[in-house]
Amino acid sequence: MKSVITVGRSSHCDIIIPNDNISREHARISVVGGHYVYEDVGKNGSVIGGRILHGERITIAAGTEILLAGKVPLPWAQVYSMLPLSGSKPFEQETHYQPMGGGVPSKEYIYVKDDNIGIGWGILAFFIPLAGWIMYFVWKDEHPHKASQANVIAWISFAINFIGILASM
Repeated sequence: MKSVITVGRSSHCDIIIPNDNISREHARISVVGGHYVYEDVGKNGSVIGGRILHGERITIAAGTEILLAGKVPLPWAQVYSMLPLSGSKPFEQETHYQPMGGGVPSKEYIYVKDDNIGIGWGILAFFIPLAGWIMYFVWKDEHPHKASQANVIAWISFAINFIGILASM
């Protein structure tokens, strides 16, 4: 079993990704202390949790969303098969960047996938009540029954969102 795998578009890499945005050798992944260590070695960088990496080495949780060159997702299934990590369960921890080594800032961080609701659902949760209230005011004179229903749906959506926000705190 290998201790380090390489990812890139070169035929010499362990995981080959045939994409022009990917460097010949884009990244190296290893296991250190029971965690995956991701090292960006390509010229086009990688994106982890919105953070752009260029030539950095970070410790990550299994299953962390990594975009090679900011566009191509890392194929975790291949990583798991080539470099298994015993006891790892992807996506079961909270998202955070935590300096390693007792709080001393360094270039190494632990990134773990967030299981909070996505931004799309957050936007949708905002717009459903808003649309209901807009429809209420548009319909209140000509279609009072429809306006009443739109208002009820808006308030129910608002209450569900509010309860969801309180529950996530």
